[in-house]
Amino acid sequence: MTNQNEPTERAREVEPPMSQVNVNASGTASRAPGPLSYARRVVALLFGILIVVIAVRFLLLALGANAGNGLVDFVYGVSEPFVDVFRGVFSFDHMSPIGESVIDVAALVAIVGYALLAILIIAILRLGDRERATA
Repeated sequence: MTNQNEPTERAREVEPPMSQVNVNASGTASRAPGPLSYARRVVALLFGILIVVIAVRFLLLALGANAGNGLVDFVYGVSEPFVDVFRGVFSFDHMSPIGESVIDVAALVAIVGYALLAILIIAILRLGDRERATA
């Protein structure tokens, strides 16, 4: 039998993890996300857009899209500087299995490289949110 004065499971307040609690200049805690949380979101968004553009480039090349089309030309033009950094990683950069279609190996390497870079930057930004150990 339970005591009427004891709080039930539903009545207990769940404390958020320390990474979600920010202490402002006056010393009071708030539950709003900190500036590093916003920085992580911006980094994830920018790298996500970049990876999607490079993936679209890869698909357009693999399907043999018409480079004279404005949209295709735009995607190639925007993504080329980011893919060009990874050219020469392997001894072959393009494979042409069928007709006009091309498999851009540098684009695949760029997708993996930028994904790993995004993960590394986000992990570094998470270090600032970790709870400081008290000795």
